[in-house]
Amino acid sequence: MLNELNQIAQESSQFVSAESLRVRLDWFNKLRWWAVGGILAVILAGGVWLDYVVPLQPLLVTVGVLIVLNILYVVRNFRVAPGSIGDEIRLVKLQMLGDLVVLTVLLNLTGGIENPFFYLYVIHVIIASLLFKGREIYQIAGLAIVLFTVEVMCEYFALLPHHHLLSASEMTHELPFILATLASFWLVLLFSAYMGASIMKHNRSIKDELVERQAELVSADKAKTDFFRYVTHEVKSPVSTAQSAVETALELGGAQMTPAVEDMLQRGVRRLMQATEMVKNLADLTRGGMLKPEHLRVVDVSEMVRRVAENQMELAGRRGISIDLKLPHKPVIMTTNASMLDKIIANLVSNAVRYNKDDGKVNVLLADEGEKVCLDVVDEGIGITLEDQTRIFEEFYRTEVAQDVTTLGTGLGLSIVQKFVDGLGGTIALQSAPGKGSRFTVVMPRQVKRKVEAEGK
Repeated sequence: MLNELNQIAQESSQFVSAESLRVRLDWFNKLRWWAVGGILAVILAGGVWLDYVVPLQPLLVTVGVLIVLNILYVVRNFRVAPGSIGDEIRLVKLQMLGDLVVLTVLLNLTGGIENPFFYLYVIHVIIASLLFKGREIYQIAGLAIVLFTVEVMCEYFALLPHHHLLSASEMTHELPFILATLASFWLVLLFSAYMGASIMKHNRSIKDELVERQAELVSADKAKTDFFRYVTHEVKSPVSTAQSAVETALELGGAQMTPAVEDMLQRGVRRLMQATEMVKNLADLTRGGMLKPEHLRVVDVSEMVRRVAENQMELAGRRGISIDLKLPHKPVIMTTNASMLDKIIANLVSNAVRYNKDDGKVNVLLADEGEKVCLDVVDEGIGITLEDQTRIFEEFYRTEVAQDVTTLGTGLGLSIVQKFVDGLGGTIALQSAPGKGSRFTVVMPRQVKRKVEAEGK
């Protein structure tokens, strides 16, 4: 993960990735088709409505070259997948060179310095500032300056033919006017390059800072996960051993124990059970790689819901709580991670029983909605305030009312549910009010995308 972030940081200096740059290239290709249409429209307008005699054949040949180049760009982008960002940037530069040359030829055929459209060069400088860094932006601006200046001076010294625009003033052929126009042109292009480079440098520095902070957050999250894994591994065995020892002492001691000693040992067992539950929850919370293709399989969600409900029947029965299942007549089949789905259902149903009122009711509703599967778990228990609802999915968070009901909770159950629901590409929603119970609604895709998550991501 850190290596990937380093790669992102390097690419962010260009403000793009290879894929996002390819999207821009495709957009440039579409823009060229609009340019071709605009050029043809201007030629038509000048030749038909304005009676301007244009060098039609050279213009059409130049436009034809632009069309052929753009077709090659489009075919290349269609057939070649985005590779390295360097290859894509080199292609952008090649395209810009071609565009600038074509623009220069078109200006030569339509009046040269008399044509006000020579400021279209500025568009290329702006585009360059969006894609490149400082020196590269000035290279594009410098290339535009050289091309247009050479074209104008070649016309002035009769090295290239000059095509007059209609009603152009003779002043446009005088050297002072030409030099003044070129000077203003150079100033506009260089100033555009400077402003674009400055603005994008600031934007890139902000993005690089955000990427750096993201890397720090990922590193901190990984450290937390590694710590949880270490604690889980180190604590699991001694806790299990201690619980077995205390339970054995209770069995062997029997009637010989005083009530005070037996009560103390019973409380010790409950606390050890809580520690065991926390260890299991920590293991679930830090589990990685669960969405690898080999971990995905076809499961019958209806059968899974029945099994989870049966496992809660004993605890529910002791408090007079009924569990009512409403399942579709046909099995609900999903391609998913069975372990994650089982944890989602088990945690929600377990909470619905644990925090329900005595003689209350738990409704578990499963609905087949085509591409999605919807699970509702509804209880008549303590409910959750609006303030607590904003934090209920945080790790280790338990409401004060929940702590009054039982001290055995770890505050990890719903955070695990949230993590696993997100991992399966689903959503979870909560409706609740104090003293009126809660309704958790989970919506998941019928088939989880077979993506591979590296261990520890």
